[in-house]
Amino acid sequence: MMIDENDKQPPTPNEDEDEPKTVAMHPRPGGATSPVAAPPPAGRGDDDGEAEPPTVMASSLRKAAPPEAAAPPPPSPPPPPPPPPAAPVPPVDFQSDFQVRSDGRSIQVGDVLNHMFEVKRFIARGGMGEVFEGINVNSEERVAIKVMLPSLAADENVQAMFRKEARTLTRLQHESLVQYRTIAQEPQLGVLYIVTEYIDGTNLSDVLATQNPTPQDLATLLRRLASGLATAHSLGAIHRDLSPDNVLLKDGRIDQPKVIDFGIAKDVANNTATIIGSGFAGKLNYVAPEQLGDFGRDIGPWTDVYSLGLVILATAMGRNVALGGSLVDAVDKRRAGIDVSAAPAPLRPVLSQMLKANPAERLRSMEAVIDALDNGPASSLGGRAGGSRGGGGSSTGLIIGIVAALLLALVAVGVWWLTQRDTEIGAVDPGDPVALARGRIDSAMPNINCAWLDVVDLSQSGDQLKVRLTGVAGNVDDARGEIVRTLGGGADVNVGEVATITQAGCSVLNGYKLFRSTGPHKLTVPQREFPMTRQGPGKAYEGKMAANSIVTMDIGDPALDFTLVGIEPSGVISEIFPNRAAFAGIPHTGYPIRALGNDRYDVSIDLDHAGWSGLILVTGRGPFDKELTEPALGARGTEWQTRLASAAADQNWRSEMIWFKSVQ
Repeated sequence: MMIDENDKQPPTPNEDEDEPKTVAMHPRPGGATSPVAAPPPAGRGDDDGEAEPPTVMASSLRKAAPPEAAAPPPPSPPPPPPPPPAAPVPPVDFQSDFQVRSDGRSIQVGDVLNHMFEVKRFIARGGMGEVFEGINVNSEERVAIKVMLPSLAADENVQAMFRKEARTLTRLQHESLVQYRTIAQEPQLGVLYIVTEYIDGTNLSDVLATQNPTPQDLATLLRRLASGLATAHSLGAIHRDLSPDNVLLKDGRIDQPKVIDFGIAKDVANNTATIIGSGFAGKLNYVAPEQLGDFGRDIGPWTDVYSLGLVILATAMGRNVALGGSLVDAVDKRRAGIDVSAAPAPLRPVLSQMLKANPAERLRSMEAVIDALDNGPASSLGGRAGGSRGGGGSSTGLIIGIVAALLLALVAVGVWWLTQRDTEIGAVDPGDPVALARGRIDSAMPNINCAWLDVVDLSQSGDQLKVRLTGVAGNVDDARGEIVRTLGGGADVNVGEVATITQAGCSVLNGYKLFRSTGPHKLTVPQREFPMTRQGPGKAYEGKMAANSIVTMDIGDPALDFTLVGIEPSGVISEIFPNRAAFAGIPHTGYPIRALGNDRYDVSIDLDHAGWSGLILVTGRGPFDKELTEPALGARGTEWQTRLASAAADQNWRSEMIWFKSVQ
């Protein structure tokens, strides 16, 4: 039996509507078949990427220009006093009739925002928008400008969050916190943007393996970060996304840290969720147990205390902590307790208190962390002058979340927070450029919005790295650019086997990435292209042109349930096997299923159209709710992703995806 997929899906760009797109498998008992249609890739879409580059990240080799020397003063009048530090620019009043630009033009070098901030240089593009280096034309101060995506800026909730939180962000004043200059609308250019100080520095995550900090260095780092966060907490600002990649080392110095990208927010005073929602937020390796749903989701300053403890522990170890995996794994690892033996002995007591799984047993504030440093074994390390304590007072104000508000909740950056790999940086041979590159790519891939990529080949030819990728992406060029930037530029990144997927498909990728397996592959394909040939007798498309694709399922555990679905670049999902029981009801004698032994199978899938096709395998504990595993095109929003993530955690699901192509 054959099913014409044109009867099931809306037309997509670049799709030949005169050409039926069908797929066939051998009939199941009762005559059922499972379509896996795959039309040719649609046109490349706009970047809706989830990963957002750090707000103020800059090359550690780039130094701020020294101030111009003043002319010698005349003998009689005294020289003028030095200018005071730059004061924050007041946020521009938000206009109720603000209209977001819709003509497709992005901000260009040379544009001046609100007659004040001139755009000088493009830095990076991410899920929120674009980041530029700029200059305040009045004070000549270098700044970083983050311009929001039009799709975000047009959201009334995002605009409301801007109005609500602008003044709180610009009040964050501490040597260990990035300084927000303004958060504003540009009515003539039709954009929303954030301006921060521009900092030449090195990301802590990039130098974990090379820092080799002394115990005194670690104590200073802990004290200064705790002091800055205490100031933020006194204003009601809880970061909720502390990790090494949100700590910038000014001029590469470990004693000059700055916390960047305040962004994961919730109003604690009245428990009102921001746009990000009330659920999980943060990188899975570094979040506190309560962010994973444990201990009643009790979020507060103690949440940052836990994450800061992990940041210090990672710095001491010289590698990322390995507390990720699935949601279930992450919860279990935290409940089992954190081993702090890799930290210097004087710091172990305070880290142990910071890393109590139960928030009620943990150090409850950054002031308490500093007190533990001053009055415990770590006091022998000195460094009390490393940073002033933050302001006191209870946290009753708004917990700011302008950055996270613009990340559109779990549907956006959450997809890579939950898939953060346990990269053992310290275990990588620093002399092996290919191994280093692989580690960087593995860390970067979850950060690329609307992309499911796999490395096919990675090698070095002379001084150039060569990478070949396969998979799908919403914007293939942007996905390639992210990998090139990750490798420092100059790499040859081949994306010839990466197909373009529509926005409807993007939401599916982002949802399934929440629990993407990082273990051995259970779903593989022997080749990525299958030729279309004239089909002989007994085939589903007898007498017609079709491709006979073969995929291998290596489940490896007869007690493990699974479901297999097909996905098209258009985003349409079709059921193949709803569960193991249905799979077992089909003869495994050769076609369409051939048993290989040890719960391993070859599965034949025939396709009568050229183009890309995808398969998604979900393993774990059943049942598999079709509304979750096969959501309709109009039912793939934040609520669906939240329900999918919850079911995946409860039933220990893991997802895998492969893509292959039928060719004439």
